[in-house]
Amino acid sequence: MPSAFKKLIMKVNLFYLIVLQVIFLNNVSAQWTPLVSGTTNQLEEIFFPAPDTGYATGWSGTIVKTTDGTTWTPLSIGSSKNLLDVFFLDTQTGFVVGDSGLFAKTTDGGNNWSLQYLTNVNPIDLSSVYFTDANTGFAGGREDVSKGIIFKTIDGGINWTVTNTPSNSVFDFNYNRLIFPVADTGYALTRGFCIKTTDAGDNWFYTDTFLFNNGLMFSILEDAYFFSSDTGYVVGWYNPFTGYTYNGGTTWSDLALFNGQWQSMDFPSRQIGYMVGWGQLIKTVDGGTTWNDITSPLIQNGSLLSMDFTDDWTGYACGSNGTIIKTTNGGTTSVSELNSQNEIIIYPNPVSKEFKIQSSKFKGGEKIELKICDVVGKEILNKELSASDWKIDVSKFENGIYLLKINSGKNIFLKKIVVQK
Repeated sequence: MPSAFKKLIMKVNLFYLIVLQVIFLNNVSAQWTPLVSGTTNQLEEIFFPAPDTGYATGWSGTIVKTTDGTTWTPLSIGSSKNLLDVFFLDTQTGFVVGDSGLFAKTTDGGNNWSLQYLTNVNPIDLSSVYFTDANTGFAGGREDVSKGIIFKTIDGGINWTVTNTPSNSVFDFNYNRLIFPVADTGYALTRGFCIKTTDAGDNWFYTDTFLFNNGLMFSILEDAYFFSSDTGYVVGWYNPFTGYTYNGGTTWSDLALFNGQWQSMDFPSRQIGYMVGWGQLIKTVDGGTTWNDITSPLIQNGSLLSMDFTDDWTGYACGSNGTIIKTTNGGTTSVSELNSQNEIIIYPNPVSKEFKIQSSKFKGGEKIELKICDVVGKEILNKELSASDWKIDVSKFENGIYLLKINSGKNIFLKKIVVQK
């Protein structure tokens, strides 16, 4: 066989191996741990400015803080208003907004807060806050219930001005989320559309007028994530819409992911992303090309509203009844391509007739399931193992690459084997 053709076959097999790994991940149970928040009030937003330092805000003036990622302590902001959003530039400098135009700022990690109420012609409720630096920030919400409004400050929150937002739509209701991927380009989400600024928030305009004019984005948009000023996602609920844009919102593609009822999303890295919504959690490991359902009973029953990941594996979510939950393994059971000699040993590999599996990870007496699939996903072998030293006969297998999956109920291990006779 010519060497060039062999290389092509190897590339094709590798592609199918990756696909198989995604398939195996698809229905893996999610693993989350409930934390004690110290409150039963609904928690609207959670934000981690550092790996172990996080804040969560909610109803009736609730704000709690952690400095170890596990233990939460209450803070006092000096108000019993509902606190609907929180944003920190670092562990010390942060901002909170809420009902009645509440805006609060801390520069000492939440020990002390300066408090004010933003006003305009009519009563104000604020539900989103974002700062691009220590001086420039934005607070979004609604005025007199029915009209969206966005404020801007250039002096760290001392003084505020009302920005120019579209106001000729009955859907202009409440700016639930503000996000600035770069200092001069930002997006604001509300009911029925996403608006955008390219002049650091002074003026805002509609994105994707076709979708807006035809009512195809009539979703209550709740969250967004942008990789750059032009590429990102928006998600919402009511009328399902999971939007993706690569051209700064000129056009949005509805990805129609699962039930489409989403409250929050996060990408801790370019390839790893999560969305959580009405009783469902999904995950991507390829930058959003494919998404897998990793919902667990804790997710289904949690009524979760906000989520924040500090790295690819460690994440937090909050919601009703003071719920805060945490994962340290990416929301799934332990799934690994293990090459460590002290965890999984497969020999010989490549194999012609029989290979052995040795592992110190499993104890005798456990119910262990082993599956082997070929590169197109066809199951070749499915058997139960009961010891930590196994022999597997592959003498009837065709030459090629196969994916071996070992499932103990607590851990799932994936390993590539090559049959070569």
